[in-house]
Amino acid sequence: MKQYHTVISLSRTIESLGISHDIYSLSILIDCFCRLHLVNFGFSILGKIIKFGMEPNTVTFTTFIKGLCIDGKINGAVDFFNDMVAGGYQPDVHTYNVIVNALCKCGKTNVAIELLKGMVERGCEPDVVTYNAIVDALCKDKLVIEALDLFSQMRNKCISPNVVTYTCLIQGLCNLGKWNQALALLKEMAGQNISPNIITLVY
Repeated sequence: MKQYHTVISLSRTIESLGISHDIYSLSILIDCFCRLHLVNFGFSILGKIIKFGMEPNTVTFTTFIKGLCIDGKINGAVDFFNDMVAGGYQPDVHTYNVIVNALCKCGKTNVAIELLKGMVERGCEPDVVTYNAIVDALCKDKLVIEALDLFSQMRNKCISPNVVTYTCLIQGLCNLGKWNQALALLKEMAGQNISPNIITLVY
């Protein structure tokens, strides 16, 4: 319900009643601060987690990365991600998706692609969300050939494209006037029993 201030208020009530927080409730509190663009308050909660002898988990760190990205502090998010890995914490696919998506949106597609390679090397398999973010960014940069190469890699890994994947590629091809290739992808999409959405049909 996005009632972040209410959650923070309830958290204070819980403390006043002498009820101890756990890592889950504190991670929720961090998320609320991050969504309110108060990442520094979130970091103060991280200090409390460490002070109480609790162990922050991947969800906790992913929340901070998301918060930094929401604030537009992409370099800070990347640094925090690197610190997380250096500290021995293993990011999961959701962590990668958050930072890959943010990098793509701010025009750092090459960095996102390198992160994708590093993700595979660390044994964390990307999913369709990871690939879609990069395919979309490449198409918007008119690098449709590169996007189609990534599309092929994705299918070679048995990761099934979805309506978002096809829509991004069809949009990119149409913007370059490659109507026949776009139509071929639309037919392929239908052959996969993937229904086009309104955005696909517009293009």
